[in-house]
Amino acid sequence: MEYSLLDEGNVKRVAFYGNINSASRPKILEIAQAMPQAPRREWILDVDEFDYIDSSGLGMMLELQEVAERNGITLSIRGANALVKRMFKLSRFETLFNIIE
Repeated sequence: MEYSLLDEGNVKRVAFYGNINSASRPKILEIAQAMPQAPRREWILDVDEFDYIDSSGLGMMLELQEVAERNGITLSIRGANALVKRMFKLSRFETLFNIIE
């Protein structure tokens, strides 16, 4: 997995390239470290390239949510396909994230 941090108006967008898996952890930590320094308080995780997400990927998304919450950042998820949406629903992510259709 790779990613880009993009400034779009008042929003910081994280564009993911490829699937998230256990090997993605160093990249997720880079994103988490960038959050406190960013002037934008609204972030969107753009997951449209995820074909699937497993439990390790869900855990890493939860870690990002925890960092965002500690730093006063609103975190949304956008672009999930049907399978990824199903995993978010089963994991009750809608209670923690704003899921953008």
